[in-house]
Amino acid sequence: MPHRADFPAIEVTVFPAACRAYVVLLFVAMATTATAASADSRPSPAASLAPCTLPGVAHPARCGSIEVPENPDKPDGRQLSLNIVVLPARNGHALPDPVAFLSGGPGQAATSDPAHLSTILAGINEERDLLLLDQRGTGKSAPLRCPLVDAADTAPNLRDIFPPAAIKRCIKALSATADLTQYSLRHFARDLETVRVALGYESLNLYGFSYGTRAAQVYLRTYPKTSRTAYLGSMAPIDADVLLEFPDAAEQTLVRTFDACAADAACHAAFPALRQEFATLLERLDSGSVVVTAAGTNTKVTLSRGRFAERLRSMLYTPESAVSVPWVLHQAHEGNWQPLADGMLDFARSMDAQASMGLFFSITCNEDVAFLREADIRARATPRQFGDFRIRSQQAACALWPRYRVPDGYRKPIQTDVPTMLVSAELDPATPASLAARAAPGYTRHVEVLLRGQGHSGWTDCIGERYAQLLRQGTVEGISRECPATPWPAFQLKAEEAPADGKG
Repeated sequence: MPHRADFPAIEVTVFPAACRAYVVLLFVAMATTATAASADSRPSPAASLAPCTLPGVAHPARCGSIEVPENPDKPDGRQLSLNIVVLPARNGHALPDPVAFLSGGPGQAATSDPAHLSTILAGINEERDLLLLDQRGTGKSAPLRCPLVDAADTAPNLRDIFPPAAIKRCIKALSATADLTQYSLRHFARDLETVRVALGYESLNLYGFSYGTRAAQVYLRTYPKTSRTAYLGSMAPIDADVLLEFPDAAEQTLVRTFDACAADAACHAAFPALRQEFATLLERLDSGSVVVTAAGTNTKVTLSRGRFAERLRSMLYTPESAVSVPWVLHQAHEGNWQPLADGMLDFARSMDAQASMGLFFSITCNEDVAFLREADIRARATPRQFGDFRIRSQQAACALWPRYRVPDGYRKPIQTDVPTMLVSAELDPATPASLAARAAPGYTRHVEVLLRGQGHSGWTDCIGERYAQLLRQGTVEGISRECPATPWPAFQLKAEEAPADGKG
């Protein structure tokens, strides 16, 4: 979701501005039933929706569920109840092609913040439904909760992003009630098509951010005839090893953050030697001399450079959180590492509260990490400032997680003529604009837009207008590639000014 926190990795678009970038709208007519039938010859299940009221949403909504088999090859086996929320067109005469928001993570629930979507898509919602379908394994759709923080012992979270003991606990607990090999993006695309058919929509306008763009690509490939348009924000191409992008993308975003501080009179006056202080911090971390205390305990933990780098990268996901980076680094340079250590734990807790990390592992372990090559890791991650800690941590977790195989050719680049907007952000430490540029040739009818001054899953009024134009005309013709740059927010200069966190 725009300006939410995604777990990159891929990333988690967390909610709200406090964790806005490091954690859907999923939207049948007789004419389209044949398309769904080609994927499933069984009768389509019925969706049961009823009027409901949503916090922060002024207009009436419809809420309900639909049941689908956990394993499509075993239709009489365990059933999943998928949570659906529809924000009906406000004019009372909905067009037949709703907007389908595909949430990021993977692991974020589409229904987490309908008020935000209702606000930024208010004009579009005037004549189109917005459909939010919690992806299987998230929200209220059989969530695969996987707590990574043990309140009684937070020290492991200062050592590891994904503590091995927590991963083992999750696998044991979740496997008692779920087949963790049945939560793929292919199954999710099938679920989305099932919902489209059940609700009577002719086609979908796919609206995805971060890892939600992967879900959009799988749907585009599987159901091209019922995909009217696509919006892919902070794109993660299906053929890309996105984890390998993190080190360089984070380094470039950090450089831009340092440049912005140097150009800001107040920030430069407060932190005149920021680059030198950062270099000193890396030396101290490499020496093993940095020790922090786990919150709520007396446990001392030696902080590694890798764990520090991943926390720093998470803070760079949006400018709103990146503006605290100079202050946090300066505090550490002066010997106060606690703000950074506390931030690590705060973010880990936010992930537990807002994301289904079990789904995150099920998908990323099998659809990303399984395809990483050691030579590429050593060439593109290990030598960089931000290093390969994140990749190695995810590999370690995935070595334990149940596996499934994707079909041959699954990771081939998408080829489609569906009108598509490819929207990237200048300050993105996870999915740089180069990824969208690389994928663009496969989208024969596309427009690329770079949001200057925005971070991961960025959104502005300008891009909202461009998206509304795409929906009105159903083509990318005449859509401008330009949007005004967003100025940097004010930098944090002292403790009480600390902004809400960005991503982790």
